[in-house]
Amino acid sequence: MARSTPTRMDANTPRDTVERDVAPPKEALLLGALDDVIGNRVLCTSIGRGQFATAVANRSPDFEVTCFFLDVFLAKQARDEIALRPGSVSAICETDFPGGPFDTIALPCRKNGEAELTRELLQQAHERLEIGGRVIASTDNPHDEWLHEQLQSLFGKVTKRSGPRGVVYLANKTEPLRRVRDFTANFAFRDGKRLIYAVSRPSVFSHRKLDVGARALLEATEASRAVQPGSRILDLGCGSGTVGIALALRKPGVHVHAVDSNPRALQSTLHGAELNGLTVVNQPAGPSRAGEAVSKDECSTLSIQLDDSGHVRYPSTFDLVLANPPYYSNWAITAIFIEAAARALKPGGRMFLVTKSPNWYRNNLHFVLSDVEIHDVRDYSIVTARQRRGFTT
Repeated sequence: MARSTPTRMDANTPRDTVERDVAPPKEALLLGALDDVIGNRVLCTSIGRGQFATAVANRSPDFEVTCFFLDVFLAKQARDEIALRPGSVSAICETDFPGGPFDTIALPCRKNGEAELTRELLQQAHERLEIGGRVIASTDNPHDEWLHEQLQSLFGKVTKRSGPRGVVYLANKTEPLRRVRDFTANFAFRDGKRLIYAVSRPSVFSHRKLDVGARALLEATEASRAVQPGSRILDLGCGSGTVGIALALRKPGVHVHAVDSNPRALQSTLHGAELNGLTVVNQPAGPSRAGEAVSKDECSTLSIQLDDSGHVRYPSTFDLVLANPPYYSNWAITAIFIEAAARALKPGGRMFLVTKSPNWYRNNLHFVLSDVEIHDVRDYSIVTARQRRGFTT
């Protein structure tokens, strides 16, 4: 089928060089601004699978396009899609935008997205742009004022293109920022008599404060005396690491392995571990020593792993698995968490999971783990289960 190119493209006219029906609406808005890309060094984020990035790269072999993600699962999806399309695009999953400089940076923004993350990425976009470089930002809110104000505060003059499906903004960098804001949050909370210090950044779960579900996990594990000297603990979806760090400090010689798909979560967890005097290691030393004699002066340790698949290192070695699965994805992510816990737990090891939807676990968890119990703690349900004796992966 022949493809035609519009002679005039407004904010709501995607280019035909990309399959428009697969691009989320916010990103489809950006596709209508391809003619506004300047230079050949382009950075973008994606709400989909890198559709804007591949559309830019397809225009010329001279374009150097980087598509940035804060979740390794989304980055993998984009790489799979990018591999099927012409053009050269690098899909990366890192804590921050690469250093640049870039000529154009494009950001699709959700009207119900995380405001603080949007502010930080807009600021980083300004910092990474060459003088004279351009930011292109879109929102699916046709009546937007907030994003417009954020861009004006950073760039001054902003061009606005409105349409029935949203707005596209264009702004050029004319000078460096006079003040760069740090969006990192430091906070503290108590676990028993101990004061725990934590660090978080926008996009990280439990940002700026201890989540109530995390507090419920802390209380449940304390009531059951789940942590013993020398315990090995797996913190699945660790977020800012609050629960894992607190449990590591309860007894000597504990090792916590923190796993998340967001590199900022692992960065925050490492900073929190250091603030609390934990020793960060590449891998735990030897098997679990729970129940053995452990010196009261032995420091607890922590390691990290960037992962979205549930293939956790060191299978069948953990005494305890902690989990607070997200509620979206129609239980698919929850299933990954449970399968990971089953692989990770040693025979007799326990899982503690916090949720507001206990019925799914009541109906399904017993197929994978045994001794399933559900207790109400605060406004949450704590689901516990045990790996079967004699089980091996």
